[in-house]
Amino acid sequence: MFKALLFILFVLLPFFDLIAQKSDSVKVQEPLKASANININNNGISLFPNLTYGKPAVILNVSLGKKGIFFEPELRWGLNGKPWSYIYWMRFKIKNRQHFGFNVGAHPSYVIRPSTVSINGKEEQRYISQRYVATEVVPVYIHSPKFQLGLYALYSKGLDSYAVQNSYFVSLQPRFPHIDISKKYYLSLFPQLFYLDLDGKKGTYINESLRINRKDCPVGISSIVTYKLKSTIPGDNFVWNVGLNVRF
Repeated sequence: MFKALLFILFVLLPFFDLIAQKSDSVKVQEPLKASANININNNGISLFPNLTYGKPAVILNVSLGKKGIFFEPELRWGLNGKPWSYIYWMRFKIKNRQHFGFNVGAHPSYVIRPSTVSINGKEEQRYISQRYVATEVVPVYIHSPKFQLGLYALYSKGLDSYAVQNSYFVSLQPRFPHIDISKKYYLSLFPQLFYLDLDGKKGTYINESLRINRKDCPVGISSIVTYKLKSTIPGDNFVWNVGLNVRF
């Protein structure tokens, strides 16, 4: 599966880039797009239970790109400043054509945790990094600005012997990015049903991400809730957090 996803990523990318260049050749040069979001929450949650932080955390998402090619790092720390994980996404996003979108991406990532190691015969606490590489495929149906339906598939490979070696993630993602609740406020709701396989340990989960936004205001409130339906993967049956978002 990993080889197949890499084939899709690296073989189709040049083809789609040619399409984008042809379409953009008659237009004014596209400017660089840049945005960022800082999330401060009471409980650092990952959709992969083995990567959950479980303490107050800060997450920085950055997006830089043009002509469909984006560099989108996601950097995570504990609220006390201790490292959690660093994910460096490169994504190609095809422009929507007749209600259809298609994204592909790949990243290296580093999950950092305190561990007891032996140094000169003495046991000491040190931060140890688990290294991963991953690739994703995301077809999306865009019904309207208020409703989309996505199918998300990701494969991750652990590069260290003490990391999970093979991770498979498949998710059905209905998306409601803009639900008006008043003249000034709106909701963004992103539920998903996902299947996860970590080195043969499997589980099915429901996850919901909710954001409360004020129009023309960069500050909002968000919450993430994950329910375990059935799983052999160690982890809590129910996890949640609430956070403050600041968009740039």
